[in-house]
Amino acid sequence: MRRVDGGARANAHHPISVSVWVLAGLAAALTLLGLGDRLGLGGRTGWALDLLAHWPKHLFLLAMIAAGLAGWRGMIGAACVAAGAAAINLALVLGVGGFALPQQGPPEARLLRVASANVHGSATALDRLAREANAYGADVVAIYEVPDSLTLEGLASLFPDHLERSLPEAGLDGLKLNRRSAFAARNATGIGYEAFPGSHGVIIRGEVGGVQLVTTHPPSPGDPDLKADRDRQLARIAERLDVSRPFILAGDFNVTPWGRAYGASPGMRAGDPRFAGTFPAFAGWLGLPIDHIRFGGELLLVDHRVGPDIGSDHQPLFATFALPGG
Repeated sequence: MRRVDGGARANAHHPISVSVWVLAGLAAALTLLGLGDRLGLGGRTGWALDLLAHWPKHLFLLAMIAAGLAGWRGMIGAACVAAGAAAINLALVLGVGGFALPQQGPPEARLLRVASANVHGSATALDRLAREANAYGADVVAIYEVPDSLTLEGLASLFPDHLERSLPEAGLDGLKLNRRSAFAARNATGIGYEAFPGSHGVIIRGEVGGVQLVTTHPPSPGDPDLKADRDRQLARIAERLDVSRPFILAGDFNVTPWGRAYGASPGMRAGDPRFAGTFPAFAGWLGLPIDHIRFGGELLLVDHRVGPDIGSDHQPLFATFALPGG
């Protein structure tokens, strides 16, 4: 009997067994911390919880690996911990709602096509996006982190059929924006923008054919102040929006559907974000869906796609909407 207990203790201290417990504990701890963001735990510590909230797909895979290894080693406790973390993360991934899939539009319906992309300051990515957007027939193009060298004349040459354009240069108090957004559209009216203190973010607003358009690129939540700025900008999107009328929101929101800040934006998301990612571009379905096109007010989604690699760290989004009659 003593030999059996000694063997069990030796097995528990085996490097593989220790590694399995570390993996299982890590998956469980990160899962619980991510849940803290969803429970609304705020303050400056909420910044770290927000960062951890966006990874349920990855934590599910980590937990499943730990559970498999624990089962192989006969470690019941570690297997239960890992399986519990895997179950929670799978429920988070599958439980995402509030999105729409493309469906058949009414015959002869008016269509509005939208392209949205973060080009990460790359002139090459911007050129490729222009080709993709023009080939798609986009009526509205929203672009984030445009190259520093881009001018309104350059924007016009990329989108010659889009006669209404916006390329904000200055934020509050005339301070130069270090990461600019651009907007180009056919037949748009009332284009204007709102700047925010402490970051490069702006909200650009306009209207095309009776559809309200809003684009934004709040900052990545790399520290508590930037997270607060992102959350403030996302909350301001709906301030001047009449959700009873057709509207479209597009942007690099820097938040996934698993983050609490995501709920600040109204409308349905175009496309299923659960098994799709836009950042980083090379990651495919394991990427983070932080780029979004949302809509409401009786618009009908008839097409949605994640675009090809354009040479940015983000993949572009394209969506087509059928406008309500009248």
